[in-house]
Amino acid sequence: MTRKMFAFVAALVTFGVVVAGVSVRLGGSSARAERQDLALNFSTPQEFLLQHYLDEAMDENKAPEDAYLFQKLSTGTAPTPQMFARAVRDARAIGARTAATSPRVARAGWRYVGPSNIGARVVDITVDPKLANTLYVASASGGVWKSTDAGKTYKPIWKKSRTQSLGAMAQAKNGTLWVGTGEANPGGGSLTYGGKGVFRSDDRGKTWTNVGLKRTSRIGRIVVDPNDANHVLVAAAGNLFKGGGPRGLYETRDGGKSWKLILEGENETTGAVDVAIDPKNPKNIFVAMWDHIRFPDFRQYSGEGSGIWRSQDGGKTFEELTGGLPPGNEATGGRIGIAIDPKNPDRVWAIYSNNVEGPFSGFFISEDGGDTWTGPPTAQATLAASQSVYGWWFGRIYVDPKDSEHVFVSGLGLSESTDGGLSFPTIQIEQHADHHAMAWDPHKPGRVYNGNDGGVYRSEENGADGSWIHGKSQPWSQFFVIDVSAQDPSRINGGLQDQGSVRSWGGDGSGWNQYNGGDGVENAINPTDKQNVYACSQYGACGASLNGGDTFSSWECQEMQAPRCGWKTPIRFAPSDGNVVYWAGSHMSRSTDKGQSWEQISPDLGDGDAGRETNPLYAAHFGTVQAIALSKKKPDLIWAGTDNGLLWKTKDGGGTWTKIVTEDEVLPTRWITQIALNKKRPRVVYVTYSGFRDADNAAYVFRSTNGGKNWVNISRNLPRAPVNDIEKVGKRLYVATDVGVFVTKTGTKIKWLRLGRGLPLSPINDIEWVKKNGRLYAGTFGRGIYKVRVPARL
Repeated sequence: MTRKMFAFVAALVTFGVVVAGVSVRLGGSSARAERQDLALNFSTPQEFLLQHYLDEAMDENKAPEDAYLFQKLSTGTAPTPQMFARAVRDARAIGARTAATSPRVARAGWRYVGPSNIGARVVDITVDPKLANTLYVASASGGVWKSTDAGKTYKPIWKKSRTQSLGAMAQAKNGTLWVGTGEANPGGGSLTYGGKGVFRSDDRGKTWTNVGLKRTSRIGRIVVDPNDANHVLVAAAGNLFKGGGPRGLYETRDGGKSWKLILEGENETTGAVDVAIDPKNPKNIFVAMWDHIRFPDFRQYSGEGSGIWRSQDGGKTFEELTGGLPPGNEATGGRIGIAIDPKNPDRVWAIYSNNVEGPFSGFFISEDGGDTWTGPPTAQATLAASQSVYGWWFGRIYVDPKDSEHVFVSGLGLSESTDGGLSFPTIQIEQHADHHAMAWDPHKPGRVYNGNDGGVYRSEENGADGSWIHGKSQPWSQFFVIDVSAQDPSRINGGLQDQGSVRSWGGDGSGWNQYNGGDGVENAINPTDKQNVYACSQYGACGASLNGGDTFSSWECQEMQAPRCGWKTPIRFAPSDGNVVYWAGSHMSRSTDKGQSWEQISPDLGDGDAGRETNPLYAAHFGTVQAIALSKKKPDLIWAGTDNGLLWKTKDGGGTWTKIVTEDEVLPTRWITQIALNKKRPRVVYVTYSGFRDADNAAYVFRSTNGGKNWVNISRNLPRAPVNDIEKVGKRLYVATDVGVFVTKTGTKIKWLRLGRGLPLSPINDIEWVKKNGRLYAGTFGRGIYKVRVPARL
């Protein structure tokens, strides 16, 4: 193809004309046509990239985090397939246009940085029925991984360009793999994400086919009929943030060619979260239904639609079970986990949690196939301790296939019984906390795998306490935040979901190491002193270190005289002085001695809004600052944004604060994720918002050029996905979204470009620009940290 011909094709793409039969939508215009036999024999990198993005636009298996986008569509109207398809076109169209108009930006390669030895939440595990030492792992937001060395190392068998959020996995006796996307664990302070239905692989993960249920959003469990590999049951929990839409128990009898809803919830917020099938009589089916929904300030994880249902005719009819179980049709019904004894299917176990009266409702056993139930007294107290105040995070029961008296219940610790569930004398705590998955190896007696928030462990002693070994290589980490040293870019730290804060330096030299516990929700490295680092776990528990993180001076929210601290408490350095640092909960504080002492400098910036949460672990953590911006040119100018959508500024270093209110109400009442200021012109300010928790997938990026008096939405051609971070670097803006990283030149005319290739489609929570090596770093929630060398010219 000649240079002129390529330019012509690029122009066609830019104006929304069909190229190689692909209708590309850009700038609000589109064209539709049948696929044409137009052969484009590209011979340049630019031409190759253009075809690459056009191919992606055509392949629904390569769609971005689209069902996760779909589950966050605008409030006020029910989601539709048309909206879903439009969100997909948005993201792909930008990629196509970038390849055509800015090939340097398009072909910039994102490279994996790490860590590979940490791991993250695992939601399901299957062991290959025919291949020894082979298992498959479904990570919560990092795709599917395969190990052929009994869990020592893993390789991805899931494309980066496919939705990374997973909920369940199963494998038939013939080796067929089934994966349900979208995590059904609902999250507490952290977030979980929706997916894109069910995928099937007939070649052990080499290729995958989306076989439907694309709008179910979140899938809690998949089971395969032991007598018929084409008969599969799928428990769909549904959209976490919005009622309605497909949810309930689905069935296919033809290997996924068609699906039938065989049990629907009693209301718009009830879906199926667990399902068990009788291995000796597959017509006997037990289903756990769960009524729940989440709001920005409130988790309603119990409801009247929750309960256990049974079918004895293969799913033609269902009856709700009572007979000693907690009563149905009450607001206290929460998540339920169920399991059937593989040797004596008349014995069934169930565990209940709720979010109204307490964390744990009870553990129950039926010896007559579900007609009557009893709650063994000895088991209750032990399991209540294991469930903590968030039993809805677990909800799984596992039975040893060789010994049905040997039962495990997932929880904060792993509870073990050797008397069929009558008692649980042992709560194993030597592994990482928060357990979600177990699977026994049929090829080697005594070998069992366990998945939790720390990755995958293996036991060769049938799960005995103290026998678990963590895999060496598990490169699926969930980062909330990252930072990179401005002095030494090899020094990277970050905060991980339930893995605390980790760093690339220190430790025993074997890889990344943890240096602060809890959920790592904020990390920072002093740009002028790489030894001065900060690390925070949830709800304002932070520490400052002067020796690279080896020791800390720590503080809690209450010590800072802040009545409320959010899940994340931001930390920001003064641009002109690294000794000066700011921290904020409901109130903002400042330190002038590298975090060793603090003074409060603001009133309640959340306006006293504590939210509606009643769970004791999550109550009174709303109405807090989530973003801080500081000016180098005017050190007394400070901006702050909150989770309840309030935007503030002070011009006198915190003496007086002004709430930003616009007459035209152009700014949304959404969670503020980040604020950025123009270094040379501090009256120019950028603010990003996320509607994720409001089931709103709009991209919100606003700019003011007069200090906040007037605002313009500059996100017009971004994909309709929440924006989590913004960085202003010179005359460029970079944004991190749930579907990738985008860049634009500043100025009056904003045109967003998709930055680079090779970045997984996990949510990008944080980006950091490092001037010293000219790299932009991205922290993904599910696939670790990546970096890219940004082209000198856009």
